[in-house]
Amino acid sequence: MVDYPDYNDESIGAWEANAEFWDEVQGDEGNYWQRTLVFPETLDLLQPLPTTLLEIACGNGNFARQVASLGVAVTATDGSQRLLDIAGQRSAARKLDWMRLDATDRTALAAMAGARGAPFGAAVCNMAIMDIAEITPLFDMLPLSLAENAPFVFSVLHPAFNLGPDVRLFVERFETPDGRLVTESGVRITGYLDTGVQHGIASVGQPSQQPYFHRSLTELLTTAFDRGWVLDGIREPSFRDRRDPDSENRLTWDDVPDIPPVLLARLRHRG
Repeated sequence: MVDYPDYNDESIGAWEANAEFWDEVQGDEGNYWQRTLVFPETLDLLQPLPTTLLEIACGNGNFARQVASLGVAVTATDGSQRLLDIAGQRSAARKLDWMRLDATDRTALAAMAGARGAPFGAAVCNMAIMDIAEITPLFDMLPLSLAENAPFVFSVLHPAFNLGPDVRLFVERFETPDGRLVTESGVRITGYLDTGVQHGIASVGQPSQQPYFHRSLTELLTTAFDRGWVLDGIREPSFRDRRDPDSENRLTWDDVPDIPPVLLARLRHRG
């Protein structure tokens, strides 16, 4: 199963409840994950930069602000009105277009095609598809808003390593036959194919848990392929040679630098 419509209201409600907390965590430029793994790879996959960009699930607007500073005209959307209000407050001095959009609403997605005149030169969805209860409407309707051959770049928690029902980071120490003590770290994964709805947090301390929608790589990409999208770019960034400043005294993804916690893909619609 790919879509979970019964959880859509709960998902949007959780982001409404967590909006102020999430904004504090993200700040103006995004958290360490976004600044280090997500945004640089997204910008690379968007090259050459389009003149216009549609962002789905913009959060507090950190990526929209960054792209707008590079001269791109951005229409940034989110299902949470509170997050959009916060994004607008943070961006009062910048020319950005904010719009509430439920990415599961086919009618609203179709209306985007004519909302801003000419088709958009690209679309992005940063670290949010795993938070969207229904993704088939997005893959069905987004082509209406894009120019011919325009890219759609999305990033998600890596379905194979970081979004299953039982994913655990571990560190173990063992002795080799020659008497050396070796410490290794990794990711323990079970139930990768047990897709469905989970509940959890995006950041420690947030007021409300949110639903996550675990889709295997096959489910996620086939949903796009079956609707005329083709994959022509992919990234799997990791924390190799990087250290999260917020990871002191706890086990985090920079302890497993050879495993990517994030997946990015660039799609184009072929009709």
